[in-house]
Amino acid sequence: MAFFYHHLLIFTLCILYVESADPSAQLCNENSNTTTTELTRNINSLLPKLVQATSQLGYSATSFGYGRTQVFGLAQCRGDVSSQDCSSCIQEAANEIRKMCPNRIDARIWYEYCFLRYNNENFIGQLDTGYGTFYYNVQNVTDPEKFNEGLGALMYRISSLAAVAGSKGLGKGQTKLTPFSTLYGLVQCTRDLSELSCRQCLAIAIGNLPTYCDNKKGCRVIYSSCYVRYELYPFFFPLDSEAAHKSLSMANYKSIVTKT
Repeated sequence: MAFFYHHLLIFTLCILYVESADPSAQLCNENSNTTTTELTRNINSLLPKLVQATSQLGYSATSFGYGRTQVFGLAQCRGDVSSQDCSSCIQEAANEIRKMCPNRIDARIWYEYCFLRYNNENFIGQLDTGYGTFYYNVQNVTDPEKFNEGLGALMYRISSLAAVAGSKGLGKGQTKLTPFSTLYGLVQCTRDLSELSCRQCLAIAIGNLPTYCDNKKGCRVIYSSCYVRYELYPFFFPLDSEAAHKSLSMANYKSIVTKT
């Protein structure tokens, strides 16, 4: 895939890296505690637990250790990917996150198929949209009014699906804009969130689409608690991978990274 990214970084006491290939984004929070020998040992024990459980279930939220050196972790795969792709992604994430952030206790890494984070503060169950990454296609749609009408209806429908019990935080769907144009969308919340928090996270993400992706042919919004994406080509499974790859290879994207 040939993506071309330009980066606008807005941050305070943190380092957030965005790359043109996987991973989609990385956060090593410079404002978090530095690791000690015991914290490092606990992180190294936590990661295999996350990898094993997530490879089997697609999601894991757990901890390792006690007291001040307890480390909390969460890992989740995109709900439409195969167990094999999930396992490969989360193993790669666990390997790369330690290389990316060896000395800080608040670390997060996003891939297209999975997400992993850990911290010695208990974040599990808490809505987090403090760090956001927005990817947008530089090309504009030709009929903004019709496109935005279809986009709004699709986002409402799939976000409602994601926030109900039993959905595992995933909502996906498509809508015909014209006889020759179909819009595809996928949203997902981390599975530690309540239904209300999931709705709130997706509302924030979707509410930012006009700010960062107005009239764009494609967009991705990446937060620590939820993910939103739409494209004018199929990108979620099951799909025609050859057709999706062709569409991706022709797309030019830019990114914006924010901190609140």
